[in-house]
Amino acid sequence: MAKNKGGTTVIIKKKGDGEHAGHHGGSWKVAYADFVTAMMAFFLLMWLIAALKPQQKETLAFVFKDTKQGSPSEIKQGVSPAMFIPSDAKIGQAEMKLSEKDQLKYEVAMLVKELLAQHQEVQNNSGLSSDNAGVLMQVNNAVMFAQNSAVLKPEAAKLLDGVSTILLAQKVDLVIRGHTDDAENGNGLYPSKWELSAARAAACLRYVLAKGSGAIAATRMRAAGYADSRPLVPVIDEGSRAANRRVEFYYHSPGTETW
Repeated sequence: MAKNKGGTTVIIKKKGDGEHAGHHGGSWKVAYADFVTAMMAFFLLMWLIAALKPQQKETLAFVFKDTKQGSPSEIKQGVSPAMFIPSDAKIGQAEMKLSEKDQLKYEVAMLVKELLAQHQEVQNNSGLSSDNAGVLMQVNNAVMFAQNSAVLKPEAAKLLDGVSTILLAQKVDLVIRGHTDDAENGNGLYPSKWELSAARAAACLRYVLAKGSGAIAATRMRAAGYADSRPLVPVIDEGSRAANRRVEFYYHSPGTETW
């Protein structure tokens, strides 16, 4: 407190450091907490990725892949492999103890894997996956049929011979599913895409039954056409359309009702 020349009392008040710090003291704590949380989430993600098997990493990579940037061949390879099958596995050498149902799926999946490995073109246009009920082999129409046609290509015989061999070797049933793209019309031979896709599935079924020479009961097989109702990838260009034109061979336990 001081007096000026006029006798007026002048009061000088100084702000301490503590008051200034109180105004900003909490903000850095919030920012630091956000940073620590983000880093913890990042390292947890890194740990989870490191724990994945190679097949699971490939599947995860495809989920996040921008299909607009992928080539048609990359899109065709989008089917994930059966998760319980190591890349170097062989028939009869399961790495873990499996239930009877899973053992059957394992054996079928290994036979399918060997079938695909025998033919490079088929392998480049196919995929293998599994679910709780069975094993799915997915083959692009580039190997099976010409566009808008239900006439089997000559090169399809090798694949269908293998399909028949698996049915003869294993006690499983088979559903064959035909799929078209959104633009196919059957060239006037079929009223719609539904009949075209069903005719493709039926053509495969007839071949497999004939190859079995009576050893494969017709009751073990079914054929279904799905037209373009179950696209494999979103339709964005001709490459994605080609990927959606496919035939699926689904091996499953006899007691399972599936189409």
